[in-house]
Amino acid sequence: MLLFGVGLGKTEAQQANRSFAFVDHPGIAGQAGLGGVNLTLDKDPLMFLANPALLDSAHRNFLSVHYQNFPGGIQVGTIGYQWEGPDNWEIGVGLQYLNYGEFEGFDDTGFPLGSFHANEFALSGGISRQSGVFYYGLNLKLLGSVLESYQAYAAVADLGIMYKHPEEDFRLTVVAKQVGVVLGTYLQGQPLSLPTDLRIGISYKAENMPLRFHASVRNLIQETDYYLADPNWREEQESFGEQLFRRLVIGTEIIAHEHVQLRIGYNHLVRREFASIGGQGLGGFTGGFNIQAGKFALAYSRLFYHVAGATHLFGVSTNLNQWRKF
Repeated sequence: MLLFGVGLGKTEAQQANRSFAFVDHPGIAGQAGLGGVNLTLDKDPLMFLANPALLDSAHRNFLSVHYQNFPGGIQVGTIGYQWEGPDNWEIGVGLQYLNYGEFEGFDDTGFPLGSFHANEFALSGGISRQSGVFYYGLNLKLLGSVLESYQAYAAVADLGIMYKHPEEDFRLTVVAKQVGVVLGTYLQGQPLSLPTDLRIGISYKAENMPLRFHASVRNLIQETDYYLADPNWREEQESFGEQLFRRLVIGTEIIAHEHVQLRIGYNHLVRREFASIGGQGLGGFTGGFNIQAGKFALAYSRLFYHVAGATHLFGVSTNLNQWRKF
């Protein structure tokens, strides 16, 4: 399981010289509960890390913290804060940090060299502004990956444009992610490429219906779409439908109450990639909830990757203005 956790950030690098794939890890509870990829959810202040156009006035002065713990000691933490900028701009900052734990090092002969650590991070600063029915956003990010004494860094940007219907609960958004340059590689002379992506998201809730549907299409500019370099099941040429569905992530919010939302999602790519001889189980399915309780919004999601088990993700958000005494 430990190797699987490290693979979340590195398997794409193995198959296409791409690194920093950890930035696509769903470190936000709401995003995770809706299938792991989402561009339209507005209930969590940290969703601007997935789509900078989601920075809006509803989350000013909100502090949000999320935490995930994988078996084997792998820990994922995400924290962020948003405030009002000049000229009606919204500003947000966020940090995603992955700690893969401690490893034992050996030389080519098997002689122990002691232990070492591995971690990765994404430090983000975002801005957004509304113009009529359109929202425009930009995230600037510093990405870092430290594996023992090997380090790699990159400077990238996310750009998002979202259309929000003035009367109906409908959103359509386009996001370009990880557009930038590699600043440093693990080994001299070893080029790395970024997990640049183009995504489209849509959400809709009919009037008087307690359901909001979300759909996101990812990986629109890459020829291949998989985590593992050579999964056992990929023996024949995939159909067009299979290729399309592997890029589609769907989710549904169930509005049980004004302050209670339930979430379910499905990610076909995850289900197919992590299937095993033992079956698929609930692999690819996700679920969770968001509850507003007093001054706090509490979120929880459970992600099923493999028949062997699942992982949990917890989040809490609060408006710091509510705690002021002056």
